This record gives sequence, structure tokens and C-alpha cells, in this order.
Amino acid sequence: MATTKNGKQPAHRPSRRLHIIDAAVRVFGRKGFAETSIQDIADEAQVVPTAVYYHFDGKEELLELAMRRVFDELNAVVEEARPDTEPGDAKGLLRVIDAVWDWVERNPDEARLFQVQVASANGNVKVLRDEFEQRHIQRAYDYLPETAARSARAAKARHAAQALAVRTLISTTMLVTALRAEGGPLAGLPPRAVQQAVRSTALRIIAAEQATTATGSA
Repeated sequence: MATTKNGKQPAHRPSRRLHIIDAAVRVFGRKGFAETSIQDIADEAQVVPTAVYYHFDGKEELLELAMRRVFDELNAVVEEARPDTEPGDAKGLLRVIDAVWDWVERNPDEARLFQVQVASANGNVKVLRDEFEQRHIQRAYDYLPETAARSARAAKARHAAQALAVRTLISTTMLVTALRAEGGPLAGLPPRAVQQAVRSTALRIIAAEQATTATGSA
């Protein structure tokens, strides 16, 4: 493999772009956006800083592409566990939870980046985050029972209750699994116990919503 005089790899190799994004995922996950420099990413990728600028405009573009990778991977994991063409049920919900859990196990760097950046996203990353959240909020509605509201007021209350339920469900299934990645606040807890707690909490959210629906339609 060709190298520069300082032993680092040249900028023009076709695979270099993906290699640098890999490095950006790791560095942004460890240090956050503000504390990361192009030099940090170049050092992680074992290239010179000019190689980074050869492919990217700067940190903002790298963060956007790193987060896009995380969101795309999670979308694919969830879709494989329960395709959009399949109806939502408890078994499908648990498959999704377990699939996301396994993804975190296999991809600790991406999971850490998700944990660090998703709450503080802005600019293009915020757009990506909002699109990601909206997609999974819509999918989560599949797990809730459908009933006809008796009045406009009841329909409004029903919508608010469902919105709260699905957002809680998303937070439980996505964020909790990321929070237990290496270095996260849940990392020291027994993995199996946390996984079972996530599954149990998700099922309770659905059961509570079903009970609310039954009461409201009685």
C-alpha cells in the first residue's frame, strides 16, 4: 500500500472516504462534535488532514454523514426485524427490540455516537434525526389499537395519548439500548436484565394504551 513520506496513507484512494467516515464515527462518539478536530479524525484514520479535506468540506459534513450512517443502519435493522408490510403485534415489537439490542452489541461506536449526538442535533443532523424519529413514530402506531372516537374532543385526547405512548416506546427501545453501550450510564448493569426490562416496559406501554382505549370506548 502506498504511503506518504510520513507513513500515512494518500488522499485519493477510492476507499478512503468510507475509511475516514469510520474514523469520524469513532471520534465523534468519544469526544463529541465540539471537542473533535479534523486533526483528531485524521489521526484516527491514519491519514494526513489534507486527505480529510480532499473528500469533505469539514466537521459538519463528516458529522452529518456519520449520523446518516447510524440512522440508515438502524432503519435497516428495524425493517428486517419487522417489515413495513407486516402488521404490528407484540411479537414483532419484541423482534425489533431484540434486533436493535443486537445492533448495539455489534456496533458500540455507532451506538455511542447515537447517544451523544441525537439529543443535541442541529442543522442538517437535526433534519436527519427528525426524519428518523418520524419514521419510527409512524411504525410505532402500528402497535396501538385502532378505535373510533365518540367526539372531536375524545379524538383529540386519544391522539395526545397515542403520541405520548409512541414517543415513550421509541425512547425505551432506541435510547435505552444506546445508553448501555460502553461508557454509557447503563453500561455497568447486567445486559440480560436491562434487555428484559426494555422488553417488559415496551409491552406495558402497549398494554396501558390498550386499556385506555377500552375504557374510552366503553
